[in-house]
Amino acid sequence: MIRSMTGYGRKEVSGAGGHFSIEIRSVNNRYIDIQVKAPRGLAVLEQHVRKKVQDHFSRGRFDVYITRNGEKEGDGRLVVNDTLAGQYIAALRDLKERFGLGGEVDVSFLAGFQDLFTLTEVKEDTEAVWQVLSEGLAHALKELDDMRAEEGGALVRDIDERLKTIDRLLVAIKGLAPATVEASRKRMSDAVTKLLHEQPDPVRLAQEIAILAERTDVTEELTRLGSHMVQFRALLADQSGEAIGRKLDFLLQEMGRETNTIASKAMDAQISLSVVNIKAELEKIREQVQNIE
Repeated sequence: MIRSMTGYGRKEVSGAGGHFSIEIRSVNNRYIDIQVKAPRGLAVLEQHVRKKVQDHFSRGRFDVYITRNGEKEGDGRLVVNDTLAGQYIAALRDLKERFGLGGEVDVSFLAGFQDLFTLTEVKEDTEAVWQVLSEGLAHALKELDDMRAEEGGALVRDIDERLKTIDRLLVAIKGLAPATVEASRKRMSDAVTKLLHEQPDPVRLAQEIAILAERTDVTEELTRLGSHMVQFRALLADQSGEAIGRKLDFLLQEMGRETNTIASKAMDAQISLSVVNIKAELEKIREQVQNIE
């Protein structure tokens, strides 16, 4: 099934570590690029997140956002250095007695000594958190994949209509091609006859004209272009789930090359116009293919 590289998925889960919101967005990219934005305490799980995305997709840029609600980022435990606090209190009281100082050594006064307090982060069970996140991530990826598949179907329908337009243009070119070759043969024969003062050798003249006329024959190019279109349609109908975007892009390059050759060889205004229209459709198809995985 053809899949677009554009999609969105979201899931909320609760369990060990709190309540999590998982959001995934994907856009087209030549390779696979995964960016994970998660709470600082969950940085150790980012590699697990990347691997889970890679197991599902082969191309695209993925932005994964994980937020935690109901639990403040960086939760920890405040630890007071009792020994150091006692030393401060004893020293301050000693100073008060020795120098007859006023005031009290109270809590508000001690709060100014920042080295008395240390905030230690609470270690959490990352394996338990990952079990919760993994389940939510799977749901979000499924939702994203469904959207990519739906978008892929729309791309295929659009591309198929454009291929049908190219089919009609190729039929028109095939109908004009024989007459074009014959017209080229006649023009060259008339030109040569006019240039020569005496009647040339008819056999040699026919050979030379045949060679020149062959250079305006686009039969081979039309055959190869038709073959590429058959392969292109076969890929669009592929149901294996394999990523085919790069193969489609390669075939488009070959189709463009054959079209350009037809344009350079054909000496007919109607054929030239049809070629211009084919190139326009191929360019529109290329824009769509850039978003196929």
